[in-house]
Amino acid sequence: MKILGLPGVKLETKKWMQDLLSEIQAVPFVFDIAEYRHWFSDQDPDVNFEASCQANMSVDYVIAKSLGTYISTIAFDSFNFKPRKAIFIGTPIKRHSENNFELLLKFTKSVPTLFIQQTSDFNGSYQELSEIVQCHQDTEVIEVPGNDHQYNDIKGLQKIISSEFMNHI
Repeated sequence: MKILGLPGVKLETKKWMQDLLSEIQAVPFVFDIAEYRHWFSDQDPDVNFEASCQANMSVDYVIAKSLGTYISTIAFDSFNFKPRKAIFIGTPIKRHSENNFELLLKFTKSVPTLFIQQTSDFNGSYQELSEIVQCHQDTEVIEVPGNDHQYNDIKGLQKIISSEFMNHI
């Protein structure tokens, strides 16, 4: 099984993703974690460039945090990115609203997706996200406590991912 990790906007989220993936116990897998070019420059994130880096890629799972969720939807829509399933953590609703949630809904219509969202995430709450994506049968939104968009409870996230999603292969 192959998993692609798409971290958030900051370089620190690469280690966060490594920590998250290294302890998941549901199934044997190999994983790769994307590195974004803006981490090593003074440039702003270029989501279209980062999405193009996933062109024609097929993976069993994409696990994405924040900016990575947006990159996933663009890669799916524009660059033939084909994950079998997805786990989106800390989906930044404000960023996805730039296109009226069209890409997010197109993605969830085709890719079974588990969302993990803080109750009061300042980038979009659990309630807001639930209302947007509830229309798709293969979509689930799990609420976790918090409001800081950090998702620092790695053990809790690992437990959710292992029991709620990875076991439904």
